[in-house]
Amino acid sequence: MERRRNNQRTATRIRIVGFMLGMAVAAAVLGASKIPAGAGALGADISMVVAPIGELAVKHPGRVLAGTTLTPASDPATGGFTVLDQTMFPLLLRLRGIPDTPGLDRALWVELTGPDGEQLFRGSLGDFRDWTQDPVTLQPGVWSTFGLEAWIPGDVGPGYAGRMVQVDLGFRVTKVAS
Repeated sequence: MERRRNNQRTATRIRIVGFMLGMAVAAAVLGASKIPAGAGALGADISMVVAPIGELAVKHPGRVLAGTTLTPASDPATGGFTVLDQTMFPLLLRLRGIPDTPGLDRALWVELTGPDGEQLFRGSLGDFRDWTQDPVTLQPGVWSTFGLEAWIPGDVGPGYAGRMVQVDLGFRVTKVAS
């Protein structure tokens, strides 16, 4: 009878140790599979895309600027694109951005620079919906590179957090008058 009690005590102890080991393994698995904490700031995301048109070829069409988790404290998102005048004559080019949603029209700012580094546009995404004031002259058969920056200015409120926008860049070309 005493042997039976000893066997029961041993079996109980083994069950307790097994249970404790199982709990430790489960805790280790849960701890290892935990999603890591983020930076703590929820920002805005922007993607700018460009596509060729009849008169203009685009080197590497598609996404030309990508910015994620933009906040007033983050660095600007930068990008650029290169176009080619495929016609036999010089063209005047004006540009604009067409966002897919108005959610970041006031909070997100954009700068567009031309091939010579001149500033063609600097302002809010909402204002970028209008064509640039001054056209850029493109010469036939010459590649021209444009620069882009997008950022959240420091004085904007919290309305940008968690928002995303895709901006399609639009081209308006006219033939230079002879």
